Amino acid sequence: MLRGAAGAIVVATGLAATALGATALRDKKNLAKRGDSARSTASTQAVHAPVPVAPTTVDSGPMAPVAAPPTVAVAPAPVAAKPVAPTPIVQMGSSSLAGGIDAQRTDSAVTLSFDTPMSRTRRPEKFEQLVRSTLPSIYGKKVDSALTAMPSGSLAKQGDLLTELPSRGLRIPIDSAWEIRVFPETRKGVDGPLVVRYRASAVAR
Repeated sequence: MLRGAAGAIVVATGLAATALGATALRDKKNLAKRGDSARSTASTQAVHAPVPVAPTTVDSGPMAPVAAPPTVAVAPAPVAAKPVAPTPIVQMGSSSLAGGIDAQRTDSAVTLSFDTPMSRTRRPEKFEQLVRSTLPSIYGKKVDSALTAMPSGSLAKQGDLLTELPSRGLRIPIDSAWEIRVFPETRKGVDGPLVVRYRASAVAR
């Protein structure tokens, strides 16, 4: 019986040793597998990790100067010429007109003297007719056209012939820039002042 018990102990011990060896071997294999798996994972991550790319610097050389836009010369807008001042057509100094009328021209004005019974007057309408008939003989067609464009009676209505117009003058527009100004001049008469002269000159408007 003792020998049988001893044999059973030996067999049990052998089985236990075998089991322990198998367990140790199995654990070693599992550790090896886990190691291989970890290395495989690390290798895969290394392959798929983005590779840093260094910034590329392009040497374009010295920059070419930027050409300035061409300068375009702008021509100034044409300026309308100012109309020329009316100029007397009678000669410098003294001239005789029809009806015994004397014209005296200076650099700036022309004075007509008409101290005759048929021409001197104190009536505005008669003085207007005298101006209309004589002023074109001094300044020409341009003034004649201007007087034609003015209605009859428009000169006589510009002011009192004996008190206002000798200082203010009649205004006869010629164009957008000039007018003829006519100043009647008087002398004493039996029944009051009489217009015996007028002075005409071009005046800027």
